[in-house]
Amino acid sequence: MAVSKKAALSFTRAAPVIREVTEAEFIQRFADLIDCFEASIAADARAEFAGAGAGNPHEHTTRVHFLDGLVELLGWSLGLGGDMAEEARLKGETTTFMDYLGVRADTNAPALLIEAKAWDKAFLEPRKKESFDPSVLLGEGINHWRSGGEAKNSPVAGQWHTYIDQVGGYVKGLKDRHGHTLPRAVITSGQWIVVFVDPLQAFIEGPVEDVKIKIFHKQNFKVQASELFSLISKKALAAETPFNVRPTEVLNYLTKDLVVACFHAVHVSYEASGSPVFGRKPRVLVYPALVLHGADNMLLTVLEESEESLLEYTKDPTTDELYLDPHVNKLAAGAAALLARTGAQLDLELRPSPVVDFPGFPREPLHKPSVTRALARSNPRERDNWIIVTGQAPHFVKTGPDVDCRFHKWSVCNVARLAAGSSAISKPVLSTPRVLFIDETPHHCAHRDVMDRREPRCHIHMIDASLCCRSCTFISDCWPGNTRPPLPCGT
Repeated sequence: MAVSKKAALSFTRAAPVIREVTEAEFIQRFADLIDCFEASIAADARAEFAGAGAGNPHEHTTRVHFLDGLVELLGWSLGLGGDMAEEARLKGETTTFMDYLGVRADTNAPALLIEAKAWDKAFLEPRKKESFDPSVLLGEGINHWRSGGEAKNSPVAGQWHTYIDQVGGYVKGLKDRHGHTLPRAVITSGQWIVVFVDPLQAFIEGPVEDVKIKIFHKQNFKVQASELFSLISKKALAAETPFNVRPTEVLNYLTKDLVVACFHAVHVSYEASGSPVFGRKPRVLVYPALVLHGADNMLLTVLEESEESLLEYTKDPTTDELYLDPHVNKLAAGAAALLARTGAQLDLELRPSPVVDFPGFPREPLHKPSVTRALARSNPRERDNWIIVTGQAPHFVKTGPDVDCRFHKWSVCNVARLAAGSSAISKPVLSTPRVLFIDETPHHCAHRDVMDRREPRCHIHMIDASLCCRSCTFISDCWPGNTRPPLPCGT
């Protein structure tokens, strides 16, 4: 399957389970952090900061003793395996380092950028000595930078043109090189905090709006703690998206303007059925599902409890012909209803995209993204349950193969010396490789060469390793038109 992927930042992790920080906890503990830090830099405090005089800690000290504590109080996790990286690399023509970069655990998309300055760095001032509104002045400085203006002519004094250039460069680099829209950006010395509520608008698309630039000063930190938490906490920016939701829960995570695409999918449950005395048989239940692709590669699976559909043939009582039409049609009806119900919640006409446009469920390192996701990732006991994205088709099986093929019979393959296995499969197989459709049925393939070649490419091998590729929705993805040698089907 062709998979579209965004370039990855140089930041890898395996996020630990961290207790969510509440707003009330943050307000209290932030007040304690402020008091503790101020006491440590008071004129009569012990000299704790090597290389810096009392009351004048440098940037590293500010980060270690104040900002590290602040980001963790906000719910982010620093260090190996955390979701807030320090000195995160942004690769382009040159490699730059972002002081702090918080990411979403479910998509690895950047959520919060913090540019740290030393404690004594001056707050924003105009180049000309006159009264000013800080948010308006900062907007004017950004507009000057965006127009290519030089630092010496900037309306902002001191190093603020450089600060704007740093943060603006990061926001632009994340967008241009990686396709990420950064939700929040911060510049802080610890004594003041500037929050860009919409960095993309401020630094790239404009116009700069002063109402989207929030400024906090140390003397007001305690009384403004609630607002700060609402702007840059992990809970506000990177609360983990659940793997699956009901249609009525979709708006808690996505709005219609954030929907990039949608895809039909199925939820498959593979079970063993029957008495062990006579031999258990596979029982495959299939339910309609929908996968929404949101901004920053967010994937949200929509499921609603519905009547299960057993993946099995219906036999014509007159001709004994086997067909899957009732099962496939039932799934199609359920898929259409789920699509309509989800679209109604979003106030959006949802039209499923082809599976080739699906970005893929994230996999372990070194594994390419996949159209399948095992529920065992969230619950090890559910190892025989999956979500399978099928694109524009409501099911991964068709009602029948698209050509009449004699190789559905092991005996025919055996005569041609192309039989898979030492004998025909006369009953469903639970052990690996699993077989649901048996010899001489419309959806079974007995051709050895096909079995050999399909192993590394098949998306549904865990359900039926002998499913006829011509009766599978994924045939054009697994076997593109220029695949050589071609499938022997129909010969």
